[in-house]
Amino acid sequence: MSDFDDNLEFPDDLFDIDFSDAPITNKRVATRYIREDIAASVCKISWFNFGFRFNKDIFVELIDISSKGVLIATSQKLPINKKITLTLTFEDLKSFIIQAKVVRKALADQTQYGIKFDRTNDALGDYLLETQRKLVFK
Repeated sequence: MSDFDDNLEFPDDLFDIDFSDAPITNKRVATRYIREDIAASVCKISWFNFGFRFNKDIFVELIDISSKGVLIATSQKLPINKKITLTLTFEDLKSFIIQAKVVRKALADQTQYGIKFDRTNDALGDYLLETQRKLVFK
């Protein structure tokens, strides 16, 4: 004999939920990974330092990463639509230097910036999977 009452009655409209007015805000098309073993820095691209990267790197905190972009945190101001060079260095010292652009500033935390790569970086995506030790997705 089970403790479940088979004579439960549910309202007819219990499962009639209308989601047509609910806005869809998640536009993510890539899996985001949380990695603590990657050092990240950005270098703003301008006419004066294009091709020369002497002492211009700003070290940032990497919050999450995908093959299409990253979310970073920094106290430095980064203007939206600013072209940057992002350098990602793994624990084994393998580095990826990626041309990217600042696409958004987080509303909740004004020190967080969304960075989009100029093109999908499949080599980075493969390396992220290859070096992943614990699976933490966002």
